[in-house]
Amino acid sequence: MRLIVLVDNEPGPGLRADWGLSIYVDSGSWRAVFDADSDPAVLEFNAEKLGVNLGSLDFAVVSHHHLDHVGGFLGKGLFREGMPVYVPPGPTDRLESVGLRPVVVESTRELAPGAHAVGPLQAGPLHEMALALGSAGAHALLVGCSHPGVDALAARAASDLGGTISFVMGGFHMPSRAVLDRLAGISGSARICPGHCSGDEAKAYLRSKYPDRYCEFRSGLVMDV
Repeated sequence: MRLIVLVDNEPGPGLRADWGLSIYVDSGSWRAVFDADSDPAVLEFNAEKLGVNLGSLDFAVVSHHHLDHVGGFLGKGLFREGMPVYVPPGPTDRLESVGLRPVVVESTRELAPGAHAVGPLQAGPLHEMALALGSAGAHALLVGCSHPGVDALAARAASDLGGTISFVMGGFHMPSRAVLDRLAGISGSARICPGHCSGDEAKAYLRSKYPDRYCEFRSGLVMDV
């Protein structure tokens, strides 16, 4: 599968930054986005620069219902009408208002060959889920903001799906060092790619303590898994 970071707080060359997150996934047999940033204009600009046709997606996945992860879906005409959008429990009226088809996920389930929604887990009233990509033997884990804890999301993926985690990518929500160490233990030798809301302190700690596993995350990052 090919992953392309469409939007992150940190921009790649020639791309725009925004407080939000969106990651494109192309498996060869299906195409999807995980989260959609906060600004449709930024998402559209970066997608065009990176050669991603948002209108051709088979489905989308929302980690949680905060605007910096669903705002890009609200740009009319960016996504095909009736596209399924897998979401955790929460408000779906905004997605419905622009012709998208929200599908509420209550527990870990397969969305397409090689794609599983993980969770959702709760952090107070908020429900959040992750997206696991890969086979029964190894999974790459995409996380949105990790309000329940990036370590907890990784543990749920390992418990529900089995196998190993090959890398973890996305927003870690300014975690403590203890959370990051637990994540490192759960994910074995996985690459760890903190972005969006992870915070400079978490990035510096991971870069220092796990230099062979740390990777820079920004708009325009391309990874094959």
